[in-house]
Amino acid sequence: MCYIAMVVDASYPNDIRVRKEAESLSDNGRKVVVICPRKKNEPKIEKINGVDIFRIGANYSNTKKGLFDIFESIFNINPLFFFGIKKAMKKYDIAFLHVHDLPLAGTGYMFKSKVKKIILDLHENYPEALKTWFVWKKSLIIRFKNFLFMNPVIWTKKEKRYCLKYDKVICVVEEMKHKLISKFTITSDKFIVVSNQEKKEFTSNFEKSKEQKIISSNVFSITYVGGLGPHRGLDTAIKAMPLILDKIPEVKLFIVGKGSKSVEDKLQETAKQFNVESKVSFIGYRPFDEVPAIMMNSDINIIPHKSNGHTDNTIPHKLFQIMMSKSSLLVSSCKPLKRIVEKYNCGVVFKADDKQDFADKVVLLFNEKEKFQEKKVNGYNAVVMKGENWEEESIKLNNLYNNL
Repeated sequence: MCYIAMVVDASYPNDIRVRKEAESLSDNGRKVVVICPRKKNEPKIEKINGVDIFRIGANYSNTKKGLFDIFESIFNINPLFFFGIKKAMKKYDIAFLHVHDLPLAGTGYMFKSKVKKIILDLHENYPEALKTWFVWKKSLIIRFKNFLFMNPVIWTKKEKRYCLKYDKVICVVEEMKHKLISKFTITSDKFIVVSNQEKKEFTSNFEKSKEQKIISSNVFSITYVGGLGPHRGLDTAIKAMPLILDKIPEVKLFIVGKGSKSVEDKLQETAKQFNVESKVSFIGYRPFDEVPAIMMNSDINIIPHKSNGHTDNTIPHKLFQIMMSKSSLLVSSCKPLKRIVEKYNCGVVFKADDKQDFADKVVLLFNEKEKFQEKKVNGYNAVVMKGENWEEESIKLNNLYNNL
């Protein structure tokens, strides 16, 4: 049997989306190899849950990744992955090349004649993401480098080129699919949507989670769990804290996760500017087995993303994780977040980037706790009983390969 080769510029099995896709295809009888960078002390070759892992290079670092990103931007090829894919093809009988995200699209396309089909899996709206990821960078050198090599105009052209050239394109939400169809005038049969739902078995994490010591019952807790970045909208939540404190003196905002130094500095500066340093707790990274308990013990879990071309065309795994936790959920009006929450009546939506509306919705949840109990159950049922889970979503991925 021939292999499906998944190519990803990220650590495996840490990348949740790639791991779920690879394991689902393997579970359905297909042979899958993941081609990914090799970090220090990682084995070059191993097998994890039925998936072959072929790691390339050595001691992969953010610096090396940055250099390869620049080379890719200029020449449409990533040397590490080009030679890595060539080596993998000598070892494995590869029939399908499944390339994850736009930066590796040029490299993957060079092998089109060597395989039966090439598939491009877009985790996000990459050109739009470039407009938001670096806005808090202060270094003029870094800003100039990003202007030259991470310019959204350049990457929009690449996005169109490879959406046309690849045999199939996978999008993470319907909004992204419709955007690409209308923007580039591409027929809809080119695209399928495979979203970021969680496996139903993920609910067991909330039953056996490790004890947490972050969230105290002495405060009304507003909690964010995840990566930190300018697009995440955490500055909106921080700016809203003085407004919330007027109505809920015992409130505290917990930010659980890591970001770049520039992002963390900006958020801490914002807390200082609005005189809420004592009411905003930057927790940093916590082990995964603590996160379910943190979610469950929080009075409100938030996803306060700003609404823009990036966030309106992707969806975070943690939305479905929070729904599974039977916790109160407050999300911004980003299109995919709003669509899911309103469809299942499983949370509250505030106007993105609006500190007053964020504060008003927090106060509403505080004052009417009992009224919103049903929403918590609705979220859980949406995942477990109404199909918003990976078991249902993965059928589309397997059907894609059945029909190639």
